[in-house]
Amino acid sequence: MRKRIIGFLLFAFILSLSLNVYSQSKPDTRYWIVFVDKGEFKESDKILPGSKAYEKGKEQITARAIERRLKVLSEDNLIDFGDLPLNDKYVKKIESMGISIIAKSRWLNAVSANLTKEQMEEIKALDFVKYLRVIDKLYKQDIGPVRTDYSSIPFANIINDVKNRYDYGKSFGQMNQIRVPLIHNMGFNGKGVMIASFDSGFEWRDHEALRDLNITDEFDAINKDDKTYNEANQKYKDVPDQSEHGTATLSNMAGFKEGKLIGPAFGSEIILAKTEYGPTETPMEEDFYLEAAEWAEAKGTDIITSSLGYRIFDKPYDANSYKWDHFNGKNAITSIAGKRAAYLGVVVISSNGNYMQTNPPSVGSPAEGDSIIGVGAVDIKGNIASFSSNGPTSDGRIKPDVCALGVSNYVAVSKQMSGVDNAYSYSNGTSFSCPIVAGVAALILNAHPELTPMQVRDALRNTANNSSNPNNVYGWGVIDAYNAMLYWGMVWSPEVKLEKVENGYKVSVWLASNNPIDLSTVNVFYNAGSAGMLSEDLKLVEPNGDGNNSGRYEAILKIYDVDKFIYTFSAKDSKGNVKILTNTQ
Repeated sequence: MRKRIIGFLLFAFILSLSLNVYSQSKPDTRYWIVFVDKGEFKESDKILPGSKAYEKGKEQITARAIERRLKVLSEDNLIDFGDLPLNDKYVKKIESMGISIIAKSRWLNAVSANLTKEQMEEIKALDFVKYLRVIDKLYKQDIGPVRTDYSSIPFANIINDVKNRYDYGKSFGQMNQIRVPLIHNMGFNGKGVMIASFDSGFEWRDHEALRDLNITDEFDAINKDDKTYNEANQKYKDVPDQSEHGTATLSNMAGFKEGKLIGPAFGSEIILAKTEYGPTETPMEEDFYLEAAEWAEAKGTDIITSSLGYRIFDKPYDANSYKWDHFNGKNAITSIAGKRAAYLGVVVISSNGNYMQTNPPSVGSPAEGDSIIGVGAVDIKGNIASFSSNGPTSDGRIKPDVCALGVSNYVAVSKQMSGVDNAYSYSNGTSFSCPIVAGVAALILNAHPELTPMQVRDALRNTANNSSNPNNVYGWGVIDAYNAMLYWGMVWSPEVKLEKVENGYKVSVWLASNNPIDLSTVNVFYNAGSAGMLSEDLKLVEPNGDGNNSGRYEAILKIYDVDKFIYTFSAKDSKGNVKILTNTQ
């Protein structure tokens, strides 16, 4: 697998597919209208640092996005034609023809709209239109509706370990299966990592496990506003359960209510996009996914997760449905959008689908993309769920990539449906294994912020329980969050605790490694005021049980007259790898 993927040129390939035209009197066929250029900027132009196009492209994205892109791109190719804004004159001309634009895309240099045959012919004749692509009506997959009876259901005979830092309540099974508590015990919770979640909507303000999350931005791609909860008086009206699915998936990724439900990445910065329209099953949802991907990438997100999938078209367009042959990473709009985001440094994760184990394979988009992490579902014993979609893709790639719990997941239920702010239930689907994996990806980036999307994928795949023999049922297997975090090396905790004691200060910090730690090398170097720089050995006082001398370390530091405590921790493993952490308090 190539370490770096192809970027914008793939869009030109997919959008140059042959045009299919249906005769109709109503505008019920959806097209992407692709423009020839972006005004003064042409696709063939080489965009170099300092040029007008380069600076214009940089204006469309945040400094955070630039920093993330620099993990995978050089300064010379940091900005490309896909970053430049659409030519507003072209967009306004389309609108002046009485056409309602559904979505706009900088990456495609295009807008989507429902057109009649007559409108299509009229637009095709415009000198600034390069070509059109038909998008047909489709059915969404069944993404596993949340139970609504709220009754108590036996989950699994698992007792929460009292040594854990948090009480996970009935969500303990889904976290313990993949060893998330070991990571939380060290103080990792996704802090500093931005996750974008795409779904049907989110009622996070009205639930006890979600209202205190660090949610910093929202985008309703359907109605083009900043509200992802249910609204009245919109062009595209919400149904009563519109936000139910998104609320549940968000809770599996990042919910936090001790004694009830805790997700992996409750400390992450989260942005939300509403891309799934409940009342109808039309292909505009693929358009909205693309818009949301552009929005989230520009905001600087590190991860995009979606528990959505597109595969089967409705009659009379069933002849144009996605078939297994199409799933080679080059056809579906959502797969191409995810690939572009990964090219720009975003970890992209998607439910593999709930179409069951079939022949031909049942994997759908966008999970089938070759740089997208497709997630299957298992039960609490690690057995594949009967509904979990299988691979391979039509070009022979293994799917899913990995698995996590997707049977009887404990989830938050929106107040919109339950009438209260503290309702929970159980639900099934790859919709719920996917956000768990996304939360674990945030923990990996919390520990190793320098990692690229493909390195995060490698960490998840190569530490999963089927990594020695990946197949198209389990992929590389059920993830191991703890080993995935350590795949790229030893880790010091982000939390360092100082406690005043009689003879100085007691320092406490966690250290973990996937190789045995040499206890004689675990030290702290620190400024002791007038005494200058001193060092102390750190002692392992609370092993975490992994057999590698990982756990909590302590030392007494002789500090009395220091305004600012500067320290450096150092350790070496059995293979000679050294990990250093420098900090100031």
